[in-house]
Amino acid sequence: MNNTMRQLVVACTALAMALSPTVSIAASADDLRDLVGARAAGGENTLESRGWVSITGHHSGNASYTYWWNASRKSCVMVRTSDGRFAAISDVSKGDCNQKSDNNDAAVAIGAVGAIALIAALASHKSGHHDDGKHYADREQEADYERGYNDGMYNQPYHNYSRRDAYSAGYESGVRQRGQNTAYRDDHRWGGGYAASVDVSDLTGARASGAENSLESRGFVRVDGFQSGGDGKGTIWWNGRTRQCLQAITVDGRVDSLSDIGSHRRCR
Repeated sequence: MNNTMRQLVVACTALAMALSPTVSIAASADDLRDLVGARAAGGENTLESRGWVSITGHHSGNASYTYWWNASRKSCVMVRTSDGRFAAISDVSKGDCNQKSDNNDAAVAIGAVGAIALIAALASHKSGHHDDGKHYADREQEADYERGYNDGMYNQPYHNYSRRDAYSAGYESGVRQRGQNTAYRDDHRWGGGYAASVDVSDLTGARASGAENSLESRGFVRVDGFQSGGDGKGTIWWNGRTRQCLQAITVDGRVDSLSDIGSHRRCR
């Protein structure tokens, strides 16, 4: 086998590894099942005594997610805590613990700049940001989710040029995470500057038609709209007096979320 053919075989093998939807993850969560239901403080102490180190975490809704790394096992687990107790423990990718991804070597071997960039980007959101607690197996969907998540997280306009549900899901998750990160603003989170802002938090869960009428009565104008996921619909609302730019997501005829997105190409 000549050198060129050998390099081609290596590259093809690496590519197959990089594109494989399954990632080898040690089944460490099975050994921690006895901690499900434990109080969080006691469970965390037990995890540490068993060689696990807390790496990072985030809140989503009424639950918190923490990611624990075990260096001897080279494993990462995600712990979902609800009502002060461990509700679930699951195996997740090394990247969720900010460790080198299982597929990094394959990406370097094929010299694919795009693949390297994608692997680096996957560290931005974690398994727990997905509604089902799992990253997409399909890399293109995962990349779209990541782009949507970052757009929502960092106040960027909704830009689903790939027209994929994965982007919409990521955007909604990013907006939710931004809301969690800025919850310290309490009643002052709506709007900015010197003008008194309008509180619209009471409209979450309201019927869409009634919420739209209420937004209009409070000085908001609908400036854009988009499809959100399979059954959802998104609208952008602008209040020129208070300089508030809001995104409303409605599902099944009710307002599922109403977020201050800060800026949008139509909010001006």
